[in-house]
Amino acid sequence: MEKTFSYYAVGSIGPLITDAETERMSKGFAFADVLAVGFTASYDIFQIDIRPSLRHVSNAGLGSSNAGYNTKNVEFSIFV
Repeated sequence: MEKTFSYYAVGSIGPLITDAETERMSKGFAFADVLAVGFTASYDIFQIDIRPSLRHVSNAGLGSSNAGYNTKNVEFSIFV
């Protein structure tokens, strides 16, 4: 029964298109930036992964309203 622990970091930037205008952001083209740190524990045939992350969405000044918004997320995964 082998036990292993590991950690990693993830950063990404990706485009998106919104179809609704909000008080914080104009509709249309925008970007989502994600920064995450993950922790993985493996035991026998199981692997558990926990990944807290921060996500920022804005239109980089391409629209009239660009306050953007931030979210805090946590993902849990179990692999067999």
